[in-house]
Amino acid sequence: MSKEYTYIDGKAIIKDENGNQTPVEYYDNLDEVLVQENVIETLEDRITYLEKESKDYKKYNKKHYIPVIFPISVLMTTVGVPAMFYWLGHSMIYINTINTIFGPMNEALLYSSVFSALYLPLVGLMEFTMYRRHKDSLKKEKGVNSELEFLKKQIIEERENLVELKKEKTKTEEKKEFRVVKVDDLEKLRAVKSWLNLYYDLGYNDEKYYDYYKKGNLDAKLGKHYNDKGIEVAKEYLEEKGPSLVKKRK
Repeated sequence: MSKEYTYIDGKAIIKDENGNQTPVEYYDNLDEVLVQENVIETLEDRITYLEKESKDYKKYNKKHYIPVIFPISVLMTTVGVPAMFYWLGHSMIYINTINTIFGPMNEALLYSSVFSALYLPLVGLMEFTMYRRHKDSLKKEKGVNSELEFLKKQIIEERENLVELKKEKTKTEEKKEFRVVKVDDLEKLRAVKSWLNLYYDLGYNDEKYYDYYKKGNLDAKLGKHYNDKGIEVAKEYLEEKGPSLVKKRK
């Protein structure tokens, strides 16, 4: 990405973030062209990154969560552990009977019950945590794909804008003074970042936002984070994606 250029006698030497320097003929809207090129390079890098992310999510994400730990643990505590204690009891020739508030209880059964009472809640919490992570991973995948879809459309528009800027090259009377000019792309890149965040958010929270949209309170919910333009884009997005969200729920 271009960071600055040095102007001298109608020429410009462009310096990128790696210190590489490229001499070019100076023209009046060089600043705009360099900013636009930086925007395009940023989008290209982001597309490359998100395409890899999307492939990884598609490879490892499963549509439905299948619980494994909790069912196995229940089987172990209801069958495996009692059998183990029973076997241990027999291996010791006898099995003790313990008096409890519930009456006499086989020692193996008592230990098995205590073990289950302590172990199963912990396992249940672990299973629930894994389920939440699975759901969150699916939402992240939708966020990535939503952002990627926007990027692939947007980069076409940005490239067309660059072509138009280069068509407008003009050169007024050459100035002789030497100067170093920073490429002021911060505002444009911030705007791009805002749009990327919006589309990721719309993908990640699509079902929740679609419910807000149907109930007519999307403006109130999104108004805390987005301006009128962002909310309008969100409505257009949900109008387009809404039917597919309904189908997925059925």
